[in-house]
Amino acid sequence: VEPVTRLLERIGRPERGLSVLHVAGSKGKGSTALFAEAVLAAAGERVGTFTSPHLEHWTERFRIGGREVAAPDLADVLTRLRPHVEALLHDPDAPDPSFFDATTAAAFLLFREAGVERAVVEVGLGGRLDSTNVVEPAVACITSIELEHTDRLGATLEAIAGEKAGIVKPGRPVVTGSLPEEAARVV
Repeated sequence: VEPVTRLLERIGRPERGLSVLHVAGSKGKGSTALFAEAVLAAAGERVGTFTSPHLEHWTERFRIGGREVAAPDLADVLTRLRPHVEALLHDPDAPDPSFFDATTAAAFLLFREAGVERAVVEVGLGGRLDSTNVVEPAVACITSIELEHTDRLGATLEAIAGEKAGIVKPGRPVVTGSLPEEAARVV
């Protein structure tokens, strides 16, 4: 998470101050994120939601107040973010930020500028090393664990559970779906 952390530092750490529900898992992350968004909105909260991947439009990844962020608003944030990404790409002492690092930073910047206080943030891949794992979540959620992305996450349910559980922070509540016993022990 060092590349995204360095990028976020350059733009004033917009993820800080957000009350975050951080969602990881093998399946059901997107559905869980949108369900949580709806529950929080029904409770009167102004919610920002960051999910991936998108189905039809890239702007689907970014939602504020239950609506997809307008393309011009996203383009504006990305235009302002670009010089920071380029500076890090040209810094030999800094790790290069990835596409997902920049996307994650854009989401947090959009949320800060929209006055979002509650955010639902879906992990991109795994959890422990994911760009979104810079947040201090109010609640972490692990929806499910099964064999997936074994080339990156490990070849066993235990290994994959360890990667997903990387979003869990000390003293913060964790909600899980029904997990296989060997995965649940790790989480």
